[in-house]
Amino acid sequence: MSSPRLDWYSPYTAPFETVAAALAVLHGMERPSESSGPMMQSVTAMARAPRLAHPALLGALLLSACATVPPGYGAVVTSAFGHMKPLEEGVSWAGIGAQVDVIDLRQQEVNEDLRGVAADGAQVHANASVVTWHVIPSELVAFDREVGPLPYDRLIRPVVQAAVRRVVAGYSSFALMDTRNVPEIQARVLAIGREPLRRMHVQLDAVFMRSLTAISQPLEREIEATSTEEQVALTAPQLLELARQHADERRERGRATARANELVAPTLTPSTLEDARRRAWDALLTSPSTHVIAAETPAVLEIAP
Repeated sequence: MSSPRLDWYSPYTAPFETVAAALAVLHGMERPSESSGPMMQSVTAMARAPRLAHPALLGALLLSACATVPPGYGAVVTSAFGHMKPLEEGVSWAGIGAQVDVIDLRQQEVNEDLRGVAADGAQVHANASVVTWHVIPSELVAFDREVGPLPYDRLIRPVVQAAVRRVVAGYSSFALMDTRNVPEIQARVLAIGREPLRRMHVQLDAVFMRSLTAISQPLEREIEATSTEEQVALTAPQLLELARQHADERRERGRATARANELVAPTLTPSTLEDARRRAWDALLTSPSTHVIAAETPAVLEIAP
């Protein structure tokens, strides 16, 4: 939710000089110049009309000098001479040439992301925090004169942020993440923020920290190292079991090879081996892909597939 803006506005009131000039025309004291605006031209036309039109014009001028204050709001009127006074709800006389500032007196609620640094250097984040406040009705004139429009952006947010930074700086990151300490932290922030805002005619009602997290770089490194060690500890039994399975497979293959050798060994006589060699050579020489070249030296025989 974006920061609330008080409904500041100035209802149209005829400028003091224009009203004075209009009254002078109506009473025949002066004539308007050619450069006069539309309002003065209308006044001149009514001045030349029968006298019955004059009360209607005066009524319109007087009505423009009134201000309407809706329920739940207050207002401050500044006269043409700079005098300020409060207005209550309803329709009130503001005065010719006056300016009226309408101010919301209801409790305001703002979602704010608060930041700070813990005692051990951890970055503190209090996202989706809620700040509630209201303007003190009895000090409306002083508030309008000293603070003006956009009080949350100009005054309340900086004060609350400064209070949060001051409070969280006294806690370690582990203490800040302990939910049992959150009420104490909120109370301290509220107490520190109320004093300067009260002097500026604003009542800070509450500061709620919904989610408070604090993570420092040493803590991040510790968490990462711990996670790595946990993963190693969890995978060690699995690695040991895999090594055992591979060793068992190798032993089985060795036993099978030994048994096969035991069966074949009695049949490997010199004559059997010579016969196998001869048959292998015959198969190689008679292969269609074999090319036999006879060299000059009878002892050298090159066979190219």
